Amino acid sequence: MAIFFLSLVFFTWGLSAQEIIGFESRFYLFALEMWRYGPTWFPTTYQQPYPDYPVTSTFLIYLFACLFGDMNKLVAVLPSALAASLTLVMTFCTGTLHSIRWGWYAVFFLLLTLAFLKSARTIALDMYPALVTVCCFYLVYSADKANKPARAKWIYPLLVLGFLFRGPIGLVMPTGVICVYYLLKLNFKKCFVSGLIALVLLLICTGTLLALAYHVGGEAFLRDVLRMQVLGRIDNSYLPVYFYFVDGMGNYALSFPLAALVTGGMVYIFLYRRRSLPDAGFLLKLVGWMLVILIGMSIPGDKKTRYILPMAPAIALIAAYPFAVLTREKYFSLLRSIILRIFLYFPALLMLATEAVFFYANNRHLDFGIAYLPVVTLLIAMQLLNFLVVFRYINREACLTTWMIMTAALGFVMTYIGVMEKIELSLNQSRHFVAAVEEQRIQNRSRLVFYKEKPDGWPIKYLTQMPHALPRGEQPVFIDDPQSLLEFTSPAFFVTRVAYFNALPTEIVSRFEIVAHDSMGHVQVVVFRRK
Repeated sequence: MAIFFLSLVFFTWGLSAQEIIGFESRFYLFALEMWRYGPTWFPTTYQQPYPDYPVTSTFLIYLFACLFGDMNKLVAVLPSALAASLTLVMTFCTGTLHSIRWGWYAVFFLLLTLAFLKSARTIALDMYPALVTVCCFYLVYSADKANKPARAKWIYPLLVLGFLFRGPIGLVMPTGVICVYYLLKLNFKKCFVSGLIALVLLLICTGTLLALAYHVGGEAFLRDVLRMQVLGRIDNSYLPVYFYFVDGMGNYALSFPLAALVTGGMVYIFLYRRRSLPDAGFLLKLVGWMLVILIGMSIPGDKKTRYILPMAPAIALIAAYPFAVLTREKYFSLLRSIILRIFLYFPALLMLATEAVFFYANNRHLDFGIAYLPVVTLLIAMQLLNFLVVFRYINREACLTTWMIMTAALGFVMTYIGVMEKIELSLNQSRHFVAAVEEQRIQNRSRLVFYKEKPDGWPIKYLTQMPHALPRGEQPVFIDDPQSLLEFTSPAFFVTRVAYFNALPTEIVSRFEIVAHDSMGHVQVVVFRRK
């Protein structure tokens, strides 16, 4: 319970005052439209069904909004944060099947995983298959360990739940982990049966999804759902096969690089030293869990870093191995010593990084909204405590290891929330700009028109930052032709990126005046109207 509630505080701290940025804008718009117009079978944008995602997570946000009586970022992120906290709990439970230390260290390393921490504080649909995957692994492994095979049957409702939240990949990924688990146990019968049942569930769930799509939007929408949730993820190839293996090292640091080193050490000791490691069977199954997601998700052409989030509990458990299992192998002893030495000075390293940000921002006259003094003070206090603990418990290795990993995790979480997230919010802020434009537009009783912009692009971010919703039945207008600007006779505020505005013919530009211009994230935007 302590893990759940403390992590939930970390994952939701300060969110209510934050604005929506980046990719989460799309999911927030889904929730806004359901909050304003009522539940639908598919999430909607511009009151039209959107084919790429199931509606379950949007409906969950809607229920929380109804419970709290308001829609803001905290309400929208709360379901993902709850799923992340439960993922931490289940990772702990999985580790404790061998030792309590393994469970705690895995929790700390999961908090040291950048992609997991970032996803826990945003609207992240991939957090749900991550939770389903760790629950499935726990069920099948604990069923074998406790000799209670009936427990493993609960994986099938979980697979359906994964589909409800994330579509086909929400069912396929945990199924792959289960099948690899049984393969590594050489239990081919259970592997075949589990895979067959999962395939039947996949066909039933997909058939139901397509039937709903046909009911909502006819054959055209059905084809869109099939293309975007299934076929498009396979055919859309623009990144190399090794993308996850390289990109994950940074996005899933610190756990992923350490898990790779542990895996390499395991292979080296087994193949070249011809020795077995303590708890090698469990470690091998965790490596299988990690690799089946990495390799499996590398096959489809469509690759996003967030897609492999279900491997995060596995890499955290693998990364915890050298500290939870004190093997005499020199490789792991050296690895443990190096990491603990880094963790000893980790608060100081984070403090230096924070000070570097301060001097950079000060020299460039940038205001990231970071409370530098409290962050640096806390990091200094943590560093002094590290030295004190080392001096006090120098001969108690277990206490030192636990303290070092725990303070590293807490320092990382604090620095992410207090520094890294603040920088990202500052670089992507647009709330004040949109509010100012909307105030003028409403005063002038003008329509909102986007020029040469795709409805699925950054205009979604504009809509999520609007202080007031458009009148019911009124939607933004999207035009692509310069001549259409002249033909649009109603009062309107035209919004486009600066590059598109500068490309307009001079005779057209002369008929308009600029109302405002600013950046929305990395896009320079200009708002103009007819003179």
